[in-house]
Amino acid sequence: MALFLDILTKVTLPIIALVVLGYALQGRLKLDIGTLNRIQVYVVMPAFLVHFLATAKQPLSAIWPVLGLGMLLFSLLVPIGWITAHVFRQRSSLGPMMGLGSGYANVGFFGIPVAQLAFGSGSVIYMSVMTAVATILICTLGVALLAPASSSRLGKLKSAFATPLMPSVALGLALRGLDVELPPMVAQPMLLLGAIFTPLALYTLGAQVAEAKVSRFEAVPQMLMLVLRFLVAPALAWMLCDAFGFAREITNVIVVAAATPVGVLLTVFAVEYKTEQEFISAAVVISTALSPIFVTAWVIAVRVL
Repeated sequence: MALFLDILTKVTLPIIALVVLGYALQGRLKLDIGTLNRIQVYVVMPAFLVHFLATAKQPLSAIWPVLGLGMLLFSLLVPIGWITAHVFRQRSSLGPMMGLGSGYANVGFFGIPVAQLAFGSGSVIYMSVMTAVATILICTLGVALLAPASSSRLGKLKSAFATPLMPSVALGLALRGLDVELPPMVAQPMLLLGAIFTPLALYTLGAQVAEAKVSRFEAVPQMLMLVLRFLVAPALAWMLCDAFGFAREITNVIVVAAATPVGVLLTVFAVEYKTEQEFISAAVVISTALSPIFVTAWVIAVRVL
């Protein structure tokens, strides 16, 4: 109990405090969520990714297995979630959404701050790779599963890639691989911008949760979503890491990444393609609210087991 309270108060609750701040102030400030997201996605997060990936101490040989495992984990969780919806006789439209909710976690906005506090800055490179994998897959497979068959799907797919996140990861890894040091005129602004990533990401997440439109709660599918997101996903991640012989410090990051809440980006696609908007919005709100308990438990688990 003492260890649980220690991690809860020093790791997860400080993170949740910033989420709560964003949630509480959004009703009064009425900040534009789109603008907050654009600042985060187009300015702050790219600077953060380039800086931390380029200056990471870990060899690139340690990154490629994480990339492969992230893709494997996603490819397993999506059908598991879909089959679960079918086995429990949920409506057919919930299948792909529960599958994507199982595979796509809030690794970027939630996982990176948790990893920094729980495991130190050295874990950022692994969590950043997991973030890149999740972003690429949700913008490709997610669009393919949710978008209706229409001539505009290709255009929507292109718009999903019209962000600098993937190029930022590629640039950061290239700089690291070539051992190129950016000049101070470039490196220092990136460092300063990257430094605000964690608080801005968490504040934005809280504001997004406050703006989520939830008017209906469905107990059975939401309970299934929580089991898949907080129990099945991290347990499967741990099993895969163990099976492939991953080092302890990498396993810790991947398991905790898999235990983070349902990714907020799913709500964007749900609204865009008009499919299960209320369900996924509720799943984001509920999983984010319960994340201090489950994420803290998984941080403890990977530390003591």
